Amino acid sequence: MTDVSAAAAGRRAEGRRAEVLAATPSLFTSSGELDVPANAALFERLAEVVDGVFVAGTTGEFPALHRAERHQLAELALGTFGPDRVVVHVGAASTRDAVAFARSSVDVGARRLAALTPYYLPADTDAVLAHFAAITKAVPAAAVYGYLFPERSGVDVAPADYARVVADTGLAGAKLSGSAAERFAEYRAVLPARTQLWSGADTTLAEVVRGGGAGIVSGLSSAFPAPFVALADALAAGDQDAQRRAQAEVDEVLAALGGTVQGIKLAVHLLGWGEASSRMAHPAVSEAARARIATLAARSPRPLRAGVPSN
Repeated sequence: MTDVSAAAAGRRAEGRRAEVLAATPSLFTSSGELDVPANAALFERLAEVVDGVFVAGTTGEFPALHRAERHQLAELALGTFGPDRVVVHVGAASTRDAVAFARSSVDVGARRLAALTPYYLPADTDAVLAHFAAITKAVPAAAVYGYLFPERSGVDVAPADYARVVADTGLAGAKLSGSAAERFAEYRAVLPARTQLWSGADTTLAEVVRGGGAGIVSGLSSAFPAPFVALADALAAGDQDAQRRAQAEVDEVLAALGGTVQGIKLAVHLLGWGEASSRMAHPAVSEAARARIATLAARSPRPLRAGVPSN
């Protein structure tokens, strides 16, 4: 698979291309406890490649994490990446908990936060606005991004309604996932230019860049970051041949892992970081998918880490 060049790292540091944020899985031991060393090692590995991480989101199984564990993951990520390269997800079903998560994240040094809309109980636009207003009021120094994922939250905020929410709360942008990501252009059209938009659709970076987006939040890049970074670099450089090669590899990763938490965790495990266990129920990875993931893992370049040579 594509390796990551020093030139790519330089362009990334200079801010001359779209951002690739790895939506990291939360790694657990086989007994279901948070595996702190494994999570720390995964952060260290990703820090060599991606622009930053999105911590304790959907890929991170946030509904199954205790508040102290979310706090611990945020601290680990911030200690490895620094505050400018970490987005801490602070979303919760209740506004009270989301505000508490936001405050505790800022207390450990976070400057960038994301919050899912309130979920489970139905919420109209006014309720969503009040939810986000409470968060931004509680942490005025942080950039707070809304997280819109109608299929998971049960709350669908239309582009025009979200524009009103942004205007009234000071949200800095949004991560758009599921059907919201499919309407990326509609959200971009009605939001101020200052707002930053990321897509949670891992393989659509070219469309996001053309549509004026900030980048992608990608669970797949937690396992195989190199092709996503290569695609971002090729787009910035205007290298169409490199873009086609990277896009093909990105599509191959999606086809193998299926965009699922269990597929991502299996890949990360095969690459040498933690167990593939989850706290939340999910379908088993098929034998055919396991074989494809194992093939990708065997071909993947592995960044240097303590005591482990690069292949």
